[in-house]
Amino acid sequence: MVPRKSKEVRINEITEAAIDVFLHKGYEGTTMESIAQKAGVSKGGLYHYFKSKDMILINANEKISKKVEELMETALESSSAREGILYYIENYIRYWLDNPRETAFLFLSMAKMLENPDLLKYYKQYTADYITFFEGAFNMGIQLGEFKPHNAKASAVTLMAALDGVLGYMLFDEDLVLDEVIQYFEEKFIKSIETEKLS
Repeated sequence: MVPRKSKEVRINEITEAAIDVFLHKGYEGTTMESIAQKAGVSKGGLYHYFKSKDMILINANEKISKKVEELMETALESSSAREGILYYIENYIRYWLDNPRETAFLFLSMAKMLENPDLLKYYKQYTADYITFFEGAFNMGIQLGEFKPHNAKASAVTLMAALDGVLGYMLFDEDLVLDEVIQYFEEKFIKSIETEKLS
């Protein structure tokens, strides 16, 4: 007798299958039936876990963003704000470049965000957490004497926007090399605010 899969395993399988279907058929072309078929579950079985494809879309975004949350946690463990921020910058960009499937799904989700109140709510919270993370890191750098006193929120918002913006450009422009891009970010967002003793 084949042992039954745990709820967590089954939800993960459905989510992974849904990402593939969304990317292959687009949001509009995706149905609960097509997700169920790809996941190898009955349509009724799928509805047992998710009430709609929107719920699956949000769950998939939460699953993908867990990796980003792990990067934030690791960055915050650094005893140096400078090193923590640089760790995050490098590994955030690297994660999306190394995982084109997840990156494509992120862009697909962003396109649906304004039409979906629940997804919009999720992204608003994600953005708020993202800004709080960077603002805290910059403030930590100021407190440690690594960074000059400055508007930490301004640094947080502009760094966040620059990171997400550069991803698109790096996907289209082969001349944008990861190591060079990291140097650009370090120059603009770290070296420009470092105290004299660290410069």
